[in-house]
Amino acid sequence: MNLRQAQLRRLVENSFPEIQNFHEKVTVRYEKLENAKSFWSEIYLAHPKVNDEGEEESVPETVFIKVPRISENVLRCEDEEAVDKLQNVLVYYSKKENLFYKHFQYGTIPNFPFPKVYFTEDVKEEGTGGIVAENLSDKVYAVEHIPGLNHEQVLRLMEALAGFHSHLIQRKDKSYVESFVEGAHGRETYAPGMQKMMFEEALTLENVSPEVFGNQKRIHGIKWAFDYEKKNKATKQAILEIPGIICHADLNVTNMLWKKDSTTHEIGAIIDYQMLFIGSIAFDIIRVLTLGLSREVRREKTKSYLEYYHKTLSELFHGSAPFSLDQLNNQYFLIYPFASNFTLFGIAMYIKMYSDGTLGSPEFKEANCAELVDRANGIVEDIETLEKNFI
Repeated sequence: MNLRQAQLRRLVENSFPEIQNFHEKVTVRYEKLENAKSFWSEIYLAHPKVNDEGEEESVPETVFIKVPRISENVLRCEDEEAVDKLQNVLVYYSKKENLFYKHFQYGTIPNFPFPKVYFTEDVKEEGTGGIVAENLSDKVYAVEHIPGLNHEQVLRLMEALAGFHSHLIQRKDKSYVESFVEGAHGRETYAPGMQKMMFEEALTLENVSPEVFGNQKRIHGIKWAFDYEKKNKATKQAILEIPGIICHADLNVTNMLWKKDSTTHEIGAIIDYQMLFIGSIAFDIIRVLTLGLSREVRREKTKSYLEYYHKTLSELFHGSAPFSLDQLNNQYFLIYPFASNFTLFGIAMYIKMYSDGTLGSPEFKEANCAELVDRANGIVEDIETLEKNFI
């Protein structure tokens, strides 16, 4: 048995501590899932089967195992130096995800479902910090980046964020802040090195589409949106106006799972809590809209989506939200450059993955990349318009 097999075995055994002599009573088969959308993890399914000696025991037919490791998808896209930088933050990200499941009990947050977790492994080094959770694969699906989210799905996400934010604001136990505030565990999610890496990746858009970005060096022109000090200043101002909450920070379409049997586009689970930090109430809304929608739809519907979020939040506070719609709009534009910069980084990565066939069908490669370029163009236009407020 190699070290990886031993780790998987240990993870599953620790998930069912009530079963004494687990591996004498239960046989487990492991299946690695080749998930083209995973950046930070190896994913496995474990198939436990009770044998004759454990006939009185009960276990799920399958469980989902997530082991923190830089995925092959990223290794194919990045050079060795960039991968080293990513590996240096993976342990930090893994600690935060495991702490999320320790702070928040399954089924306790309105409108905001997440998987039932059986066991979280302590994070000691890269490759540790595995999570064993319920297997939802037969019950849920994820949409593709292109075309992205439909109208009803965005409404469900506004309801989910309103539910999460209302829970955080009303929760008396604020100990989670110490776990997720920037600087906890000796690192920051959006540290200067991360900002630099995001900018360098976004710069590749100038080569991908010189007619849109490169000829006028437009990504160079918004370098200020990747500035660490400006980001911190905007965040501090935002959370002075409205107290900071936990930001998921990576709400791209692969981290939103939708119920297969729902006619109303119900969320089955929101997953991947590795990048959590304490920040603006508008951060995740910006991420959802900038990455999940086309440029035209986003610009047409942003106002109505913010209104719907605020309406839902008000209902969760018995008709009186803790901040006004005007305050929410101010947060949105204050934080926009420093949330959508991560979207630009993601778009640059996804264009690489669509181009090399990691994502999508080859026959739609050009159309998918063109749509991503257009979404990035819309974001850059917005940041350019907001520049006067920050320079």
